[in-house]
Parts: sequence; C-alpha cells; structure tokens
Amino acid sequence: MKKIHETVRDMREDRDLRQKDVAEFLDLSRTTYNHYELGHTSFTVDMIIKLAKLFDTTPNVLLNFDTSSEISDPDLIRLCKIIKKERIDTDTLIQIINLSKNLRP
Repeated sequence: MKKIHETVRDMREDRDLRQKDVAEFLDLSRTTYNHYELGHTSFTVDMIIKLAKLFDTTPNVLLNFDTSSEISDPDLIRLCKIIKKERIDTDTLIQIINLSKNLRP
C-alpha cells in the first residue's frame, strides 16, 4: 500500500505540477515541501485537506483509505472539471461515459 507522500507525489506528477507549484499553494518553500514529499516530514491534517482540494479528490484517497474516487488520467480530470463547471445534465453525462467506454482499449 502506498504511503501518503508517494500518493501526493504521483498525483502532482500526473497533473504536471512542479514541487514549487504545490509548495506555493500550501504557502511553503519548495525545500520544505520536498521534505514532505520525500516522507521525511508528516503532512498535517490541514495540508491533507488542502491537497485534496488541489488534486480534486478526497482526503481518504490521499491516505489510501479509498481509491475508488481517485482519477489519475489527465483527460478525465479535465472532463470532470468541465462537467462541474458547465453543470452537464445526467443524460449527457451518461452519453459521455458510454462514449469513453467505447474508446478504451
């Protein structure tokens, strides 16, 4: 089972973010953030909540309690943001899901 610092690093990389980007979001220096991502320092509860918001996931996913809501594919992440922003209705969403199933290998 992955540790939180590994999950956070993977999610950051999946979203093409730099350590500096996440550090600024958390109001930390890049060096300090690096210690968290390497597992030398433990994330606080507040940091976990902020990171969950940044990565558009839940604290449970970051803590590896529940991986069912983790979205790692960058295209799916963009799609989810569009769905939220545009308030796409259920019928349209079902069509999108069915279409994406047909496109997967």
